Amino acid sequence: MNLRLLPRRLPILALILVLAWAWLAVAGGVAQAAGSGLHEATVPVPDRDRPARQAGFEAALDRVLLKLSGDRQVLADPRLADIRAAASRYVQRFRYVDLGENQPGLEVLFDVAALERQLAERGLPVWGADRPSVLLWLATVDEGRRVVLGGEEGRPLQQILTGVARDRGLRLVFPVMDLQDQAAVSYADLAGGFHEPVLQASGRYASRFVLAAHVQRRGGLWSGRWRLMGQEQQEDFTVEADTLEAALDEGLQRVADALGRRLAIAGLLASEDHVLVTVDGVNSLAEFQAVRQYLAELSVVAEIRPHRLEAGQAVFITRLRGSPRDLERGVRLGRVLAPAETAADLPFHEQHMSSVSLRLSR
Repeated sequence: MNLRLLPRRLPILALILVLAWAWLAVAGGVAQAAGSGLHEATVPVPDRDRPARQAGFEAALDRVLLKLSGDRQVLADPRLADIRAAASRYVQRFRYVDLGENQPGLEVLFDVAALERQLAERGLPVWGADRPSVLLWLATVDEGRRVVLGGEEGRPLQQILTGVARDRGLRLVFPVMDLQDQAAVSYADLAGGFHEPVLQASGRYASRFVLAAHVQRRGGLWSGRWRLMGQEQQEDFTVEADTLEAALDEGLQRVADALGRRLAIAGLLASEDHVLVTVDGVNSLAEFQAVRQYLAELSVVAEIRPHRLEAGQAVFITRLRGSPRDLERGVRLGRVLAPAETAADLPFHEQHMSSVSLRLSR
């Protein structure tokens, strides 16, 4: 650990930060943190016997691997065979739950850091816990009425989509569909593929990705058109299914696959080279903790350690999966940090190291 002496003019708060930093350094490096629900899954089981429990571990692990990798195709990859065969090895704890209608369920929490390490070592995608929100505008027919989902409109359909999002680790957001939203986006806009008003109305939600969809019955099938927009890119999907529920499920599954392929880091092992990450604008203990947690949850960050503290600036030593540019790209997906306008002025003995200069977003 390398802590600089702080000038006496620094506020008491800075000294508190130093103490907090020293404690964290003693505690050791911070591995990839688990995101909300990414490391756990609940599956139905026929009973509480050992064979059923083992099968439940395997089914739950598949769900977690799907969330961590971001792409359904990964589950068919033979490189995962040994991980899936040893599902119980990665279980941290489990409990039985009641799923209703006398159906027992098994809730399993896995060692997410170990699983991510296994995925990376096999060159498979790893999608970290920092996931951008996806705002969904969806027009369909609910109980004989044309609706745009949001607010109280289409609550049962929203629950289906929310369940899919939870299983895939997506941060799904629906519009509130108040008077402002109703005036801005209509069923006809989504049915006709007029996405300009959708993008304009989405500005109030500050989501990184906007998803516009229209699902309708055609003949004996439900047909859906989905467009994912964000980061100056767009992708279109067409889905057909026997039921409305199946069409909604498959449509959002394809969107999740697309996001996973775009945002996950595949085939990159943690480098032995250290990268300095300098963050400007860190002026409180709460900000320091938020920055540290945020960086630890990025897919590209394999390990992070506190290094140096100065007035208004925190410096971490990291090991990355990928390059410093991958880190900057990951940071841009969230709202906590942003790339700094100028590079940090490093001491002479640190100038040989790769570095990334960031700032705290306000």
